[in-house]
Amino acid sequence: MRTVRRCSKKLESASRRRSGAQSFGRRTFAAAALAALALSPCARADETASATVAGLELVNLDLLDSRDGYAIPADSRYFPGETVHLYFQIKGYRVSNDYRVDLEYRLEALDPDGKRIYGAEGGRFDTDLAPQDEEWMPVVRYSPEIPAHAGGGTYKIEIEVRDRLAGAAVRASVPIVVDGSRVETSDRLAIRNFGFAKAAGGAKLDEPLYRAGEEIWAEFYITGYKTREDNTFDVESDMRVIDGEGETLFEFDSRGETGSPFYPRLWLPAKFRLDLEKTIPRGRYTVVLNVRDNIGQAAFTERRSFEVR
Repeated sequence: MRTVRRCSKKLESASRRRSGAQSFGRRTFAAAALAALALSPCARADETASATVAGLELVNLDLLDSRDGYAIPADSRYFPGETVHLYFQIKGYRVSNDYRVDLEYRLEALDPDGKRIYGAEGGRFDTDLAPQDEEWMPVVRYSPEIPAHAGGGTYKIEIEVRDRLAGAAVRASVPIVVDGSRVETSDRLAIRNFGFAKAAGGAKLDEPLYRAGEEIWAEFYITGYKTREDNTFDVESDMRVIDGEGETLFEFDSRGETGSPFYPRLWLPAKFRLDLEKTIPRGRYTVVLNVRDNIGQAAFTERRSFEVR
């Protein structure tokens, strides 16, 4: 689960609502705001962001633990596959003489390299206000999902709100820390982070030494394959184990993986298990991994040895 510290007070629904809006009091929890704004104890400012321009403000700017849940600290850590829940309200907009409001907003979720990880969302508040709506603050929510294959790093949500009547705009950048796998990519087909272990998910062995009858586990990543413009990939692999004389003892059937994700998949995780027979002779053995990129028309072979004692 995500590591968070809960703020001590749960957000309370307001008595005044219009078009789905909610007011959460006067607290300004700015995950990305100017230092001059009032911050709740759970927040920290992003010095590069601008959350107020010529009266236009983003207030109650929160990361939540669920769509309608608690505010969480701006430095909370997420994992690939989780959904980020962002909430804020708009204040300080212009109201025309005939009590009309015209606001536009747009949000994007980006990876550390500035690539979109989720579809951008936007909308418009073009409406007439009643006299009792003097303190109405429009609500914006955004819940992007972090791709299951996302790498670790600091992602961000970019926010832009425009007041069409005032000709003003306000922008903010909310950092999202993701604890994901860190895989060195390559411009050529390659295998990264290969490691032998004695159990699924176990620690990698500095020296891959096994006894007859034990299980061999291994994990690695495939990277450097080509993708099409729509992020389609098509990769196949097969594996065999040879002894010191080059004779094949075990052989795994060829397997492939294809897909066309919204967010480009730059590496593929892979693993295998090998059950050693109790009668296997002592000696040094080699795993031969063959990987093929069907889009880039490339092939790569990796050899990794282990010893049976």
